[in-house]
Amino acid sequence: MRRVVAVEPGGPEVLVVEEAPLPGVGPHQVRIRNLLAGINFADINARRATYAHRGTRFPFVPGLEAMGVVEAVGEGVDEALIGRRVAAFPIGGAYAEAVVAPADLVMPIPDRVDDAQAAAFPVVGLTAYHLLVSVARARPGESVVITAAAGGVGTTAVQVSRLLGLSPIIAAAGSARRARHAISLGATHAVDYSSQDLAVAVLEATEGRGADIVLDAVGGEVREAGFRSLGVLGRLVQFGNSSGQPESQPSPLESRERAIGSCGFHLGRLRGSRPDLIRSGAARLLEWMQAGELRIEVGEHVPLTAVREAHRRLESRQVVGKLLLDLRST
Repeated sequence: MRRVVAVEPGGPEVLVVEEAPLPGVGPHQVRIRNLLAGINFADINARRATYAHRGTRFPFVPGLEAMGVVEAVGEGVDEALIGRRVAAFPIGGAYAEAVVAPADLVMPIPDRVDDAQAAAFPVVGLTAYHLLVSVARARPGESVVITAAAGGVGTTAVQVSRLLGLSPIIAAAGSARRARHAISLGATHAVDYSSQDLAVAVLEATEGRGADIVLDAVGGEVREAGFRSLGVLGRLVQFGNSSGQPESQPSPLESRERAIGSCGFHLGRLRGSRPDLIRSGAARLLEWMQAGELRIEVGEHVPLTAVREAHRRLESRQVVGKLLLDLRST
């Protein structure tokens, strides 16, 4: 089989396609013939060995999520799973023509959900869902601000916010075009934080109350504006720092005096410690997807041999929606 390996920390040029043997299948594991793999900004951070991925060991195979057909199962796994379409969080990276995953992180895909949607939903869908439901504890009628709203998590979070009954839904992005794109998905307001003061725009959209929830993976000045925009009992959930700027948060005194909160989220920690929440979140997302109420924004498919260019484009914010690595045509 072929796979992509990051041979050392660096830019997209460190990604190399190589031949490798099929992975073995251990107890409580499944092997999947991979059809599509999600490309996420977390893969770029791992490749660059930045912040949360400083401990990454090289060489390694990037990729957090895979979608394909089960071709083998290990001891303790129902053989009826063989031949089923599944999405999964594999062991050892998803940029490969075959992957192995723990059985409790394998999610069977309903017939009415197509391959691209199945491949695109695990990271962005579960991140968006748990940011809002498990961490922010969103309630119908609350206001939400979503930064990087044109990206994979952002476009999904806009839709999940709508399905949860949040309002207003304020989509913020680094250009007017990218911010406006979220309106078609259910956002009520669009803010270009490259030319507008995000905190001022949020106060206007909430009639001076401030935001109940801010979701941010940008960091830096955008996160600081998110903190300024919070209303009483507002909470900011940070789940990344794509800006690379130094990270900060309100002091304990400011948090108390303003009655605001700051929380963090990392999908990898949830996968490792609470697979039950992964499965329950996936079940709800797939219900919405089957009903046509949620559609993950897929930007494009790229072949295995174009993985360097895919990383370059994602890193430079040239992609709207989710990028998928297509292993069917390589």
